[in-house]
Amino acid sequence: MPESIVNQPIVAKAVSAAPPGYFLFPIMPGSRNSLAGGLGDLRANHFHAGLDIRTGGREGLDVHAAADGYVSRIAVFTAGYGNVIFIKHLNGLTTVYGHLKTLNDTLGTYLRQQQYDKKTFEIDLRPAPGQFPVKQGDVIAASGNTGGSGGPHLHFEVRDANDNLINPLLFNFPEIQDEVPPYFERIALKTMTPASRINGEYQRVSYAPVRRADGSYTLTQPISASGLIGLEVLGYDKTSGSPYRNGISCLEIKLDGREVFAYNMNIFPNEQTRFMNIHENYEVEQTTGQRYHRGYIADGNILNLYKLPTNAAYRGRLPLLDGRPHEVTLTLFDAFDHAARLTFTILPERPATAPAGSDSLAVQADSDDTGETEALLDGLPSATITTDENVLKLTVRNVSPTNPPVAKLFVGRSTTDQPVSYVRNNQAIYLIDLRQSLPDSVQFGRGVVRTNYKKRIVPGRSEVLVDGNARLEFGPKTLFDTLHLAVRPVPGGGLEINQPTIPLNDYLTVQYVPNLPIAIDTMRTKAYWTSGGRESFVGGTWNKGRIEFKTRSLGRFQLLTDATPPRVEILSATPAGISARIRDDLSGIAQFRALVNGEWILMQYDYKRALLWSDKLNPDEPFEIGAEVIVQVKDRSGNIGSDTTTIETPRPVVRKKAPVKRRRRR
Repeated sequence: MPESIVNQPIVAKAVSAAPPGYFLFPIMPGSRNSLAGGLGDLRANHFHAGLDIRTGGREGLDVHAAADGYVSRIAVFTAGYGNVIFIKHLNGLTTVYGHLKTLNDTLGTYLRQQQYDKKTFEIDLRPAPGQFPVKQGDVIAASGNTGGSGGPHLHFEVRDANDNLINPLLFNFPEIQDEVPPYFERIALKTMTPASRINGEYQRVSYAPVRRADGSYTLTQPISASGLIGLEVLGYDKTSGSPYRNGISCLEIKLDGREVFAYNMNIFPNEQTRFMNIHENYEVEQTTGQRYHRGYIADGNILNLYKLPTNAAYRGRLPLLDGRPHEVTLTLFDAFDHAARLTFTILPERPATAPAGSDSLAVQADSDDTGETEALLDGLPSATITTDENVLKLTVRNVSPTNPPVAKLFVGRSTTDQPVSYVRNNQAIYLIDLRQSLPDSVQFGRGVVRTNYKKRIVPGRSEVLVDGNARLEFGPKTLFDTLHLAVRPVPGGGLEINQPTIPLNDYLTVQYVPNLPIAIDTMRTKAYWTSGGRESFVGGTWNKGRIEFKTRSLGRFQLLTDATPPRVEILSATPAGISARIRDDLSGIAQFRALVNGEWILMQYDYKRALLWSDKLNPDEPFEIGAEVIVQVKDRSGNIGSDTTTIETPRPVVRKKAPVKRRRRR
């Protein structure tokens, strides 16, 4: 398996600090097990931080401390880890145990007391070193399904002193065995400059590799290409005995037998987990749900996961520049060094003949562009505008292939002619390098299409744009890469900022003055992200008619008013305990509390089931019969819903006798 030159010394140091046998497997140690997830799996907005260890679809299995140490952190989160324990070990490494159902008596009592003292369900505690010592094998908790878990399992991590996440499989747990190699599902080839072509087109094309009898893979469709080409891989791995798809640990790409790119997921900084959005093709993930690993390093990607040749100018892109056939080999590795290999040949692309007077610009583009706009132009057929990264791509349909029109780019009062880049199937393609020109509109004949571009925003520094009723403030860490900022008002009230297919690293601050003819209920009217027909609460605060909100997503934002209180239904209230179901239709639940005769009671919360249930400070002390119970829920727009009842003696369960079956006489 290729190894990252940068990361290997760090991995070696961590592994040497925990030789084989140092860590005990935390679930059913000594018994065969399998995984539902691995380190570095591509998840929504993050790399998966450890192993998802299967628990047979059950909750309540003993969770064992992996080694001697002390509990350094205990936390309860509504989503994410749910109930989680961190243990600091004598070798400086830390293990993490997430989605726990309950903690052992000592830790559970401490946690519950802290929750009662602070009157909160969510909590993040840092006990003093040595306050809760543990020995290897101690039962610290019961496995569960809390937080953002999609089913019962134990989430298990290993971290070093610098909060780097280390692949736990490097520590040789015999409970996990794997004889299953990774596999290819699809690959994609992408043109990276306008001079590049794939099968005669400037595009991104995906293929389904075919597995041969000997286990190797090939492509059955012929491919021709030229210029700089990017490869992307949709691949997975499985452990023996598990039906679940895990991510790939390593990807290697060779061109004519020479390695041009390698990716290795054995370690990564926890603080950089959001850079998964630029490691993958985020645009494709947002539009199709498929998470492709890029086989090249995108602009703005600072992750230390890659190995490049000495001459790294192409950053993993394939330079098909000599008009000859080239053999490409892609190899996937898992953590057990099993490999899957795909080999195919790229034939040379026949040079396209450009129309007279035309020229190509050095730009980047992708046929999977989003933010598509359809425009009807006077005297011309319809045109489509798509944008992606540094490119504005315009397609004009049903034009003469011998005499395509020249487009005019307007930047303020200046005008630049934009000749066609190429013509194919009676479609004229224009590729505009946004790094050279940021047009506010484009003209074809008498028709004009507005682009709404305002300014280039560069990562690494603070930038502010004021445009009409909107003020946008970028921090130095907001962007992964240069953003060609496009802003436009949304009909009916609202704001659109570029496309939701462009990821943000940190928050963008937006101030917006709505131009609405009606009075606004500033208490309950908040900003919502509404791209793709979905509504996601963003929030915001009002000041003198202006709302300010922060967002980590681009796209469309609208102001919506949530005037409906959350729904609260007390399901049971007995001396043994209280349970309730809570829901909210729009803004979402922000806070909840339960009072018994005016005294605050801890309520556990499972948002996946919309369920609350009481967790008494003294589990052996029953609630008083006749005591008043109030459950209140506040949503993120400030609406409050509640339900009230009294503690009642539970009704005895009356079991109906099964009817006696009489034997039928014949």
